[in-house]
Amino acid sequence: MKETKRLYQQDLYQTECESKVLDVITGDGENLSYIVLDQTLFFPEGGGQPSDTGYIDDKYIDYVFEKDNIIYHQVSSLEDPKSLIGKTVTAKIEWDKRFLNMQRHCGEHILSAVFYELYGGINRGFHMGSDYMTIDISFEKNENYQMMTDEMMVEAELEANKLVWANLPVSVYYFDSREEAEKMPMRKELAIDEDIILVGIGDESYAAGCVACCGTHPKTTGEVGLIKLYKWEKYKGMARITFDAGLNALLYSQNEAKLIKTICTHFATDPLSVMSKIDAQEQKFKEVKQELYEIKKVFIKERAEEIVKDLSESVVVREYPTLKTDDLLSIAKLLPKDSNNLFVLISPSENTIILVSSGKHDCGKIVKDNAHVWNGKGGGRADNARAMFPSPQDMDCFVDYLKKAFSNF
Repeated sequence: MKETKRLYQQDLYQTECESKVLDVITGDGENLSYIVLDQTLFFPEGGGQPSDTGYIDDKYIDYVFEKDNIIYHQVSSLEDPKSLIGKTVTAKIEWDKRFLNMQRHCGEHILSAVFYELYGGINRGFHMGSDYMTIDISFEKNENYQMMTDEMMVEAELEANKLVWANLPVSVYYFDSREEAEKMPMRKELAIDEDIILVGIGDESYAAGCVACCGTHPKTTGEVGLIKLYKWEKYKGMARITFDAGLNALLYSQNEAKLIKTICTHFATDPLSVMSKIDAQEQKFKEVKQELYEIKKVFIKERAEEIVKDLSESVVVREYPTLKTDDLLSIAKLLPKDSNNLFVLISPSENTIILVSSGKHDCGKIVKDNAHVWNGKGGGRADNARAMFPSPQDMDCFVDYLKKAFSNF
């Protein structure tokens, strides 16, 4: 089968064309078919960029890929696939998605050029996701920089957008061999030997802006619109930059502005003062938390002392509606270690029981052997165990069992 003619390489802004169907290949049990055209506007997935989507006549194309210079257009639910072979069809791409990918991919080139020019950083990895993009920047060839900093991120974002505002030309160059391509100054060594495509930003002499790429790009940097950096993190000795460009970057900035406005409204202040308000609120929260801790510590000590005052019953049951399991454990630590009693501390809000003893009553064994009878689960040591139940009724039955089984010991 002959190679598919790539119309997108001739005119990235063409959205519709007439093509002849050369073949339709059916998938294996997935209800998928793959249409092969003599010429196509659809960009196939590659170079970190998703494929175009669109229509061939009324059939939706949700994925396009290339193999052996033939481009395959994926479609589902074709009733009679082979009937299309030889027909002339209308192929139409979804322009909004195409243009967004052009903005985003060109934004990646601009940002990579800036990191190279400012810090000698080399892009060693690129991923274009639906919600954000990432590039992995290595400083292997620049001793002055070991890792990214927040200050470098701010500077790079500004310089990248300056290149957008300059509305520089974006040029595509085609070469048959490595020898011809390497006559062009570029920021990154070539990884292929033939059929090389270079994409350059601005003047041909601007090495930082030139690199091998098979993706789609707008005619000028101005069409990228906006480049927005989100964060950076260490990744395999490199700096992974999360960012976006074009419409996605604008939508992110709009959502960020809405969030800031909501926060400012909540604190009745302006963006410049909001952090001082938040800091004051956090300090107040810490003080209240510390005060609560001190009060609870006294309360827990009083509850433990209250239990110790009356150890006349073999099974001592106490229920604390306002306390959580961790609070019961704090009470348990204050109970006598040499008592013959079995202490049963209950948190109704969590349907949880803490058993405490000197070890004479093996708490862990009691829970393991009996809690499951009432749908409970848990475990622990001989002197301390926990049992959790799905309902208050199940928990109450277990407590009744403990009273009856161990009251005579």
